[in-house]
Amino acid sequence: MAIDERVGSAELERLAEDLAPPRQLGDFVLEGLISKTATALVYIAHGGAFGDGEGVLKLTGPAYAPLLERELHLLLRCRDAHVRGVVRPVRDELEWLVVDDTTHPSAAAILLPFLSGGDLVQWIGAHATRNGRLGAQPALAIGESVGGVLRGMLSLPHPLVHGDVKPQNVLLPKPDASLDELTLIDLDASGELEQLPDGAAAPPRGVTQSLISDVNGFGELLYELATGREPPAEGEPTPATGNAAFDALVVKCMMADVDNHSYTSIRDEALWRDFEQARRIEGLREQRPSLPELLISRPFLAILGLVLFCLLVLAVLSKMPSGA
Repeated sequence: MAIDERVGSAELERLAEDLAPPRQLGDFVLEGLISKTATALVYIAHGGAFGDGEGVLKLTGPAYAPLLERELHLLLRCRDAHVRGVVRPVRDELEWLVVDDTTHPSAAAILLPFLSGGDLVQWIGAHATRNGRLGAQPALAIGESVGGVLRGMLSLPHPLVHGDVKPQNVLLPKPDASLDELTLIDLDASGELEQLPDGAAAPPRGVTQSLISDVNGFGELLYELATGREPPAEGEPTPATGNAAFDALVVKCMMADVDNHSYTSIRDEALWRDFEQARRIEGLREQRPSLPELLISRPFLAILGLVLFCLLVLAVLSKMPSGA
């Protein structure tokens, strides 16, 4: 797919200037610009196919429209294969829109649902502020959901790697949604494989790199969820959660490359064995009472009561007159 990036970028800049919200665009009303990627503008909007509710227009110019059409095709493949946890388009075709005063469509858009629960960047910020710490437990809970979606994408007849796993691309559909309802967005960087390597022969280097990219992204996601910080730009990451198995899992994922990797893909059984070990250790850590809990436990209070009683008896005996 030959794309003139110079033309595409110029079109995107013009669209950003022309579509400053609030603005009517065809049957839609653009309410606000959510984000701007290298190839598209993402608006919250209402009207048109969204009816009285709100939705999302992911919009670009004619030069980048083939990329948007490809992303829509991948989203529909996930939907039709019932891959749970990938955002589902509102319409099956691109929406072509007239931006200027001519009748020639100058923008193409994917229609998507508005996921009002926010992304994991917001989730991390809220929980880090509320609890003062995060740790391995929430990272494991969210990692199980996100990992399940990524494995589902690799289970397609022509497997897909997401290619851009990060907190900004994982959203909750509504504020009170549970973590098993997490939804992946932005398949514009996704790679499509003919099939997964079967181990009989070394896969092409590009295939290995594509698979490893999701492993790296998964590790970075776990790191941010556990620490509340962005991964270090250089050197080996140190999550330091107190769960040695979890910390090792994160380091293996983040440090993997084509020539040196403990896991071959996000579907690697070794990765999920290590994940389960980290979860078992975290479960034991959760069951272990903290010092304040230990100090108010019934056995401790019983022993404390017995000690105090003995001290009282000794004090009484010490004050009694000694016999002649």
